[in-house]
Amino acid sequence: MVVSILIGASYFLLWALAIIISVDYNIPEFRKSYGYSCWQNLYGLMISLLIFHLFASFINKQKNKLPWGILAGIIVMLLLSVGQQQWLKLGTQIGTYPVIEKEMMTRGYMIRGIIYLLYGIAYFTSIKLLLHVVQLKNRNNRLQLEKKTAELNYLKSQTNPHFLFNTLNNLYSLAEERSELTAGAILRLSDILRFMLYESTAPCISIGKEIKIIREYIELEKMRYDQSLVITIKEEVDDESQLLPPLLLIPLVENAFKHGVSETINNPFITLNLRVSQRRLYFEVENSKSRKDTSDELKERIGLGNLRRQLDLLFADYKLEIRNTENSFMVALFIKLDSYAKV
Repeated sequence: MVVSILIGASYFLLWALAIIISVDYNIPEFRKSYGYSCWQNLYGLMISLLIFHLFASFINKQKNKLPWGILAGIIVMLLLSVGQQQWLKLGTQIGTYPVIEKEMMTRGYMIRGIIYLLYGIAYFTSIKLLLHVVQLKNRNNRLQLEKKTAELNYLKSQTNPHFLFNTLNNLYSLAEERSELTAGAILRLSDILRFMLYESTAPCISIGKEIKIIREYIELEKMRYDQSLVITIKEEVDDESQLLPPLLLIPLVENAFKHGVSETINNPFITLNLRVSQRRLYFEVENSKSRKDTSDELKERIGLGNLRRQLDLLFADYKLEIRNTENSFMVALFIKLDSYAKV
């Protein structure tokens, strides 16, 4: 309602200023027509408010809108004709402007008055429709953003339990063997849990923290294997304080352990290559695999599938490539960090 009054007031002031600028206010005829125009504009404002806040609201609630719409149209026409005459007479009675001369009440003059009022209604309608379109667009954008955020949170909620499940399995194996490494593994797990509780929910973390959590995870996984597993880590990061979404890189490492090395019989290896330079990130993870696995189908497990969807939501410019050869499985991720879309 307030917006509608402001729209009407803007139209009222627009006409008032136009008349003042175009005509000398000191001319007696103008002073008479000026009051007349302002009084007529006020009537047009009231009709516009009536159309949009009474008729439109009432008709929208009806199941059969056509007859009610026709009735509303008839009422509006009566208001524009008979109603306008009575309104103008009221203006003279309360002294808004001098008494209307007979030539101002002729049929032609009243028709021009109706057209004048229709200009005001058209102005009012145009602004209302424009505002409605803007509101709908903002509402759709807000809904899309909420949907995007909810989907991303859902993907994160899938990643975290998946990550913890594997780690707890490792600890269980160590506890069964009564290994001296159990205490150190629990300490590392507590660090990971602290990270997941207090930092993984943030929109972004530093690359340095992501690297640290990857190293903690690798140390936990190494406890499951003997010295035959060779893990090579290469890092070239120009600035570890650069930001990226948390737990974005670790699914690649997790995938290497779960679906690669765990199935390898001889000479298992994992090679990690991380380069970050000029706001461009490249992360490559290659792992050995069993020669029995000769399938050409590149299946994306839960971890990689969730990662790809998160990348779709978070970055406008990225590439996730998967290469499956006879002896190894490699996943390469390229991200232009400046293409991050804040969610």
